[in-house]
Amino acid sequence: MNKEATLTIPALHCGSCSKTVTRILEALPGVEVTQTNPEAKRVVVKFDESAISLDQVREALDEVGFSPDD
Repeated sequence: MNKEATLTIPALHCGSCSKTVTRILEALPGVEVTQTNPEAKRVVVKFDESAISLDQVREALDEVGFSPDD
């Protein structure tokens, strides 16, 4: 089942950061980034819950220094 989540990422502050976050997330199975907004420090992701959990998405971001707020 597909879910959508909006994550606030304080370290997201420029276009380069947005590209990095998008690349990291889209490399995960079942994840699609639908929008990044560095000004609002947010990323919207769609993910297939049968392939990956939201916690796993958060962990992948944590590992590369783009930890989302809870």
